[in-house]
Amino acid sequence: MKRVSGTTSSPQTARTPRLCGFTLVELLVVLAIIGVLVAIIVPVALGARRAAGRMTEVSALRGVMTGWISYAADQNGFVLPGYKAGYIARDENGNAIPTDAYGGDIEISKRFPWRLAPWLDDDFRRLYVGANAETLAKLQAGDRSKYYYFASLYPSFGMNSAFVGGDDARFPSELVLPNGIDNPFAKYCVTRLSAAKRPQQTIVFASARTGATTDGVINEGYFRVDAPWLNTPAARWATEYDPNDSLSFGSVSARHGDEVVIGTIDGGVELVQVDALRNMTRWCDLAPEREWWIGK
Repeated sequence: MKRVSGTTSSPQTARTPRLCGFTLVELLVVLAIIGVLVAIIVPVALGARRAAGRMTEVSALRGVMTGWISYAADQNGFVLPGYKAGYIARDENGNAIPTDAYGGDIEISKRFPWRLAPWLDDDFRRLYVGANAETLAKLQAGDRSKYYYFASLYPSFGMNSAFVGGDDARFPSELVLPNGIDNPFAKYCVTRLSAAKRPQQTIVFASARTGATTDGVINEGYFRVDAPWLNTPAARWATEYDPNDSLSFGSVSARHGDEVVIGTIDGGVELVQVDALRNMTRWCDLAPEREWWIGK
C-alpha cells in the first residue's frame, strides 16, 4: 500500500511594507515651486492692497472736494480759508468749540477741518481715511477736549493754504494790509473760485503726513502741505523725497508707492507721481514756471 505523504506548507516570509517618502531632489523641487508661488502671490497681494488703498483715498478726496466747492457756493464764491484767524468753528452738534479746549479754540478754529465739517455732514471719517482712520478712532475714544485739537491737526489731506484760501502762518492773503497798504502777496492766493486761472491744475488738497507727534512717529495726516518754494530762492523741499522725514517734501505724503492723491480747484482728483509735484505751476495759480517763487 502506497503511502501518500502529506504536504507540508513552508512558512511564507512576511513582507515588510516599504516606507515611501520624498527624495532630496523631490524636496528641492517642491521647495523651488513654493518659492516661485510665493514670489508671484505676495507682490500680487500687496499690489491689490495698495490699489485698494489708493482707490479708497481717491474716493474720499472726491467727497472732500465736493464739500469744499459747496462751501464756496454758500459763501458767494469765496473759498475755504486754510489757516486763518477770525472764523468760528463748531462741533458736530453745532456748538462753538469751547474756549477751554486743549490748545485753545482760536488755534483749533484757524485750521480748516472743523470749519469744513458742516459741508461733510459733520463726519470726520471723510477726512480720516486708510491707516489714519485708526487715529481718528483713538481720538474719538479719548479726552473730548483734546479731540477738538488733534482732529483738526491730523486729517489725511493737507491744504495748500498758502496759495489757496490763505494761511496766516505763511503770508497775508487780504487785499489790503492792516496799515492800509495794498497787499503785494494777495494776487498769488486764490480766495474766490472765479479768480482761478488754472482751476484744473492748481492743488487744493494733497495726501499729507507729519512727524509732529508725541512719539515722533510719522502720522499719515496733517492739515497743511507746503509748496516747493514760497517767497525766497531757497527751496523748501529736499532734493529727494524721504519717507522718514515729513518735511522733506513739505508734509506731502507719497504713501501710495510713489504717488500722491491730489484735489484741484475744479474739483478734480488724481494720482500724481511725487517728484512731478516739484512744479510751482501746480501750487500757485499764477506761477509762470516750474522753479518759481514770489518775487522772482
